[in-house]
Amino acid sequence: MNRKDNAMSRISAYLLATVAFCQPAFAQEQIRLGLDWGYLPYHAPLVIGQEKGYFKDEGIDLVMEPGRGSGTTAIMLGEGNYDIAHINTTNAAVAISKGVPIEVAAVYQIKTAASFIGLADKVNLADVEALKGYRIGSTPGGSDQLSLRIFRAVNDLSEFDLNVISLDANAKQAALLSGSIDVISGDGFAYGAIVRGTGQEPEIFALADYGVPLLGFGYSVNTDFAKRHPELVKGFLRAVKKSWQDAASDVPAACELAREKLQLTHKQEACVDYFNGLLAISADSQSPDWGQQSEQMWVDLLKTLAEVGEIGGSYEVTDFYTNEFVPAE
Repeated sequence: MNRKDNAMSRISAYLLATVAFCQPAFAQEQIRLGLDWGYLPYHAPLVIGQEKGYFKDEGIDLVMEPGRGSGTTAIMLGEGNYDIAHINTTNAAVAISKGVPIEVAAVYQIKTAASFIGLADKVNLADVEALKGYRIGSTPGGSDQLSLRIFRAVNDLSEFDLNVISLDANAKQAALLSGSIDVISGDGFAYGAIVRGTGQEPEIFALADYGVPLLGFGYSVNTDFAKRHPELVKGFLRAVKKSWQDAASDVPAACELAREKLQLTHKQEACVDYFNGLLAISADSQSPDWGQQSEQMWVDLLKTLAEVGEIGGSYEVTDFYTNEFVPAE
């Protein structure tokens, strides 16, 4: 090899090395994640995953979009507006029964947090009968409205037995604290923490204690997206599990990050209070079974929904969920 050829070889090697250095380890694929509602403390793990690079490590460019209720997000997921969604599992089940092309890929909240919440010094929520005397704020399109319909059905209440007033989710907190509404329906841990943050005590009526054995939040996928990109769905759930482990190990830090990045209206104390309550009804993120769904879990859920008329016709339990994408470790 002459001197000129040798110089050219060195230049070529240098250029190839420079290009290789500048390229990412692998291409990032965008995943559009639809949320159940505006940013809330239980979205903190998703922010942790973004900040620590867990999604990027899986080749995922995660784009989160706030929603307007789990029922609405489920439909948008089926229409292909999102690839994956963080939504209430019960809302997902109802959507699937109506032909919406989605399936539940993981469930982390194994018990519903749906509740009626009031101020302890102003209401007495001792039993179902006591609810009849109060003005109840509920959000159309939200998971709490579906829980409310099921609560009515299993407790033999007509549409007129409860005085339910439609409220936007962002207005419920102010309505309760100002006294314009006596009780609101929603996540008992979330609103309980908010009330305690004002120096007052909440009165919480958990629907799970009154015949509403529903599942809480998890991650659902668009079925077409899952078929085309199974490895991306698996990578997403691996990143989410790591993020939940970090959040559970240091709840105050998770809340500080979420409050900064998502501009949560929750004060730090209220966020920590709420997140700790959420962990009490959530699957252990350190467990190899995190996110796994059992057939019996779904048999019980679908039986309840069928009995109250939320789903009808014939169906296969396996049409609703899959464990194919859940992390194996």
